[in-house]
Amino acid sequence: MLGGRPAVALRQSLRLIVVHIDLWTLALQAINVLVLVWLLSRFLYRPVMRAVAARQAAADKLLADAETARSDASAMAAALQVQQASFEAKAADHRAAMLAGVAEERGRLIDQANAEAAAIRDRMHAAMEVDRARDLRGLQEQAALLAGAMALKLINRLPGDLIASAMCDALCDRVRSLTDSERSRLVGPDGFDIVTAVPLSAEEQERLRTALSRSLPGCKPGAMLTDPNLIAGAELRAPDLVVRNSWRADLDAMLAQLMAGEDNAASS
Repeated sequence: MLGGRPAVALRQSLRLIVVHIDLWTLALQAINVLVLVWLLSRFLYRPVMRAVAARQAAADKLLADAETARSDASAMAAALQVQQASFEAKAADHRAAMLAGVAEERGRLIDQANAEAAAIRDRMHAAMEVDRARDLRGLQEQAALLAGAMALKLINRLPGDLIASAMCDALCDRVRSLTDSERSRLVGPDGFDIVTAVPLSAEEQERLRTALSRSLPGCKPGAMLTDPNLIAGAELRAPDLVVRNSWRADLDAMLAQLMAGEDNAASS
């Protein structure tokens, strides 16, 4: 019995020690956990959280900057599109104005070229007409000379008294056909000269003067002159009047009518 009591007491004591040791261990472990938590919170968790927060802030800032840059890029792209549209509109206007100017200048040059061509054509036609008229006049003059020469040859074959008689009668008829105004200019103090194509004899001259005095009372026939260019016939030459009755006058009249007819045909 005695031996059994100490053993029981020992076991109880050991049990108390174990219980006591377990409580201290738990307390120490709790303290260790608290210290560890405090250390982690102070030296690890807070710095990590600050770093995470800093990185989050940096990321947010980067995102904000990216969004701002994107907005700026979108605005710039829109502005560029507007500017491009404006440039295209201006380019279209300039192109249209340039094309209009080119068309206008082309039309002006064409009109100028047509006007110059028309002027050159008119000058050429005028020059051709002048040359044609000059050539025609030359031919007509040659024809007149030829006709005069032929007429002179024919007259030379006629008897002289017959020519003189015909000339005298024709000249008197021409004087009688004058108007009163023309007759009054022949009947004046200065008189008039008698021009014939061939020289007349004294008898022929006297007969002509007498016939003129009967056809034109009060006249004063002057000198008797000779002009072979008359071909045939005679003229009365006063200071302000010439009475023509010769083949030369007839040829000149026919040439004038022929030239007038040619001019009218050319103008029409």
